[in-house]
Amino acid sequence: MSKHVHTTKLTNTSLWQQADDYYVFFTYLFIACRKMTEEFGKEGPIRSIFLSEFHHIAGPKIVYQYPENYVTKEVFDAVSVFIIPKPQILKRIITVNVLGVKITGYPNEIKSPNYARNALIFNLCFVCDSTARTVHYEPAVKKLSEYLENLELENGFLSDEGSRGQVPGILRHILHELNATGKCTVIITINDQKPGPGENEKRSVERRPSLLSERRHQAGDPKMYDGHERRMSMFSDQRQGDSSFRSIRKSSISESRVRCKSADGSTTSVLHLKVVGVWPDPPLVQDHHVPELISERVYNRGDHWDLTTHQVLPYIDGFTHVAKIAAAADVENNLVKACVENLLYYGQVRLLPIFQYSNVYTVTPCLQKLYSSSCLQDECQRAVAKTPHPLPQLSHILTLYCSMTYGVSVRDLCIRLNPQSLNIDERRLIQFGLQHSLIRRLHCYPILLPQSSSSAPEDAPPQRPGSKQSAIYSMCTGQHSYDEICCKFSLTYKELHERMERDPNIIVLWK
Repeated sequence: MSKHVHTTKLTNTSLWQQADDYYVFFTYLFIACRKMTEEFGKEGPIRSIFLSEFHHIAGPKIVYQYPENYVTKEVFDAVSVFIIPKPQILKRIITVNVLGVKITGYPNEIKSPNYARNALIFNLCFVCDSTARTVHYEPAVKKLSEYLENLELENGFLSDEGSRGQVPGILRHILHELNATGKCTVIITINDQKPGPGENEKRSVERRPSLLSERRHQAGDPKMYDGHERRMSMFSDQRQGDSSFRSIRKSSISESRVRCKSADGSTTSVLHLKVVGVWPDPPLVQDHHVPELISERVYNRGDHWDLTTHQVLPYIDGFTHVAKIAAAADVENNLVKACVENLLYYGQVRLLPIFQYSNVYTVTPCLQKLYSSSCLQDECQRAVAKTPHPLPQLSHILTLYCSMTYGVSVRDLCIRLNPQSLNIDERRLIQFGLQHSLIRRLHCYPILLPQSSSSAPEDAPPQRPGSKQSAIYSMCTGQHSYDEICCKFSLTYKELHERMERDPNIIVLWK
C-alpha cells in the first residue's frame, strides 16, 4: 500500500512539472506569434496604464489604473497569469492581445524575507487597442519597471503607502505626455527617512544592469539580438564595464543628474521617457547594389558603430557595389550586406545601381524641378562640375539629361556631346540625377524561352546540369537583371551580353 501511495505522489509531481513546462512553452510560443504579427498593426495611442502586483492574500490584482476600470476585473482575471507570471518568464517583455485590448508589460520581482511570501512581484503595463503596434512602447515599459525596482530597493517606494500614493498622478502624467509629445519627464518625491523592506540587505542583493543594455553590449550571442535591439543599436549607451556596477546598480544617467536632496530630507528623482519610433525593415541588399552615404552623422557618431561598420565605411563612395566593397575591405559578403541594411534602416545611406558606360537611363517628370528650382540648379552645378571654376552651364546639364532615352547609352552621350569639354563629370551627373529622381536606370532582364530542337543553334554546346552556363540560364526568368547575374558569376556586361545574343531562345526585356 505504501508503495502504491509513493508511486502516486511521484506521478502527481511529474504532472505538475509537465504543466509548468507546457505553460512556459506556450507562453514563448505566444510571444513569438505576437512578434510575427506585430508588423501588420499601426501605431496607436496608449489607452490606459495600470500597476498590478501579487497580493499575498488576494493574489494578482490591479493596484492603480488610469483611467479607472478601463481594464475590467473580468479581463484582468482572464490574463492575470501573463501579467503576474511564473518565475521562468519574469523580467521579460510580455504582450497579451485578448478581449479587445493589447497589454504590454515587464513583470518584475524583488526577493526579500521582509516581504510577505519573501518577494514583491509587480508589473506596470501599457494598454493599447488590439490592432495597434506596441513594440515602440517596450523600452519605456522596461525603463519604468526597472526604475520602480530601484526606488523600491533604495527607498521602499512601492511598499510604503505614503510614497506610492503618487502613483496615480504619475500614471496620468505619463499617459497624457507620451500620447501628446512622445516623451515625458516623471518627477517623484521620496522621503529618505523611510527605509524599504530591502534596506537592511541592499548590500547583499545582487543587482543586475538593465536587460536592454546587456543585450545591446553582449557580444558573441546573436540570439540575444532581435529586431527591436537592432533598431536601438545605433544609439546604445556606453559604459565602462562591469566594475562600474556595485552591489546596488547605480542610477541611470537620466536619474542621477537630476536627483537632489531638499532641506526637509526628501529626495526628488526625475526620470525621462521617450517613445522610440519604429520604421519598416530596410530592403534586401544584393551584391550589385551600390550604397551611398547621405548623412555626415555616420562619422559624427563613429563611436557607436560596430567594428564591421568602421571597416566598411571608407569604401562606401556611391560608385562601388557591395561585392567589390567586401573584397576591398576584406569582410565577408553577408556581413557587408547586414552592415548596409543597418545603415539603410537608420537613413544613413541610399542604394544606387552600378554605374557603367553601357547603362541606359531615361528622364522622369521630376526633371522639371531642375528647371524651376534655383536652389536645385545651384546644387546640381556644384555637384557635377569637374572643377569649381568655372561652373558648367545649366543649359548644357539640361541638354545631357534630356538626351537620355531608350536605346542611348552613357557611352553614346559621351561620344556625341563630350561632357568633359563642358566641365561636367558624367559619373557625378548620373549620380545626382538618381539621387533627386531626375532620371532612372533602365535594366536588362533576360528571359529564356522554351527551347525546341529546331530553334537551337547547331554550334551551341550541350548544357550540362551544374555547369556555369546552366546556372546562368536558370536565372534567365525575367526576375534577375544583368547587374545581378554579372556580380554572381563575375562576368562583365559585354561577356554576358554576348552570351545572351548568341542564343536565339533568349530575349531581353528593358524596364
